[in-house]
Parts: sequence; C-alpha cells; structure tokens
Amino acid sequence: MKFEVAYRTADGKMAETTIEVADRNAVYSELRRQGITPISLHEAGAKKDGKFAASGPAVGIAKIVFMSALLALAAFAVWYFVIADEGTKRHLRNLVTPSTKVDMRNHGTDAPRKGTGAVSVKISE
Repeated sequence: MKFEVAYRTADGKMAETTIEVADRNAVYSELRRQGITPISLHEAGAKKDGKFAASGPAVGIAKIVFMSALLALAAFAVWYFVIADEGTKRHLRNLVTPSTKVDMRNHGTDAPRKGTGAVSVKISE
C-alpha cells in the first residue's frame, strides 16, 4: 500500500513524501525508521477526508470574519433572550417591523366637506 505523508522538516519547511508499506499497521513504524513525524497521512489516491483544501491569507481572513460574525450573533442572542427586558424587545421588534398608523384628521383641501359624514384617511408608516 502507498501512503502520502505531509511533514515538517527540521528547518520548519513543509514537505511531502510517499511511502510504500505492506499494510496499514506498518506505516508509523516505517515513518519512525525514517525519522519523520507526520502532520497528515492518507492513502495514496484516496480522497482527502473531504475537508476544505484552500489555504492562504484570504482564507484565514474569511475564517476570522465568519467566526467573529458567529460570536456577535451568539452574544446578541444571549443578550436578547436572557438580559433584555420586554420594553426593549418590543422597541426592537417595532424597528424591524414598523406599525402602520392611521391619521383620521381633516387635511385641508382634500378633506371631505363638513357634515357629510365622510372621513379623510391618511395612511403612513
């Protein structure tokens, strides 16, 4: 069987090698014999666990931004469901979904004539 091994050299650089051994149990003993401490190990030609394979500074920044957003969301949820009082919750709900107000006062020229029983209605948000 062939195994692909990623490891760090003595001077700190990443390196990869392929070793061939009789069975899976002999992998680590062969690595120790060669003086290699593996960082990752998988069978040659096999799928690499389906993990996210991209790397670099952009991926690191994206991970930090994503984790920061999750942390902020968790902090807001704790505050909203544990600490905030009902008045504050009501105010936040009104900010998200403002109620419609109906104004039933006379508005000058477009208002109906007095005494007709008609009502002028102005709907605003």
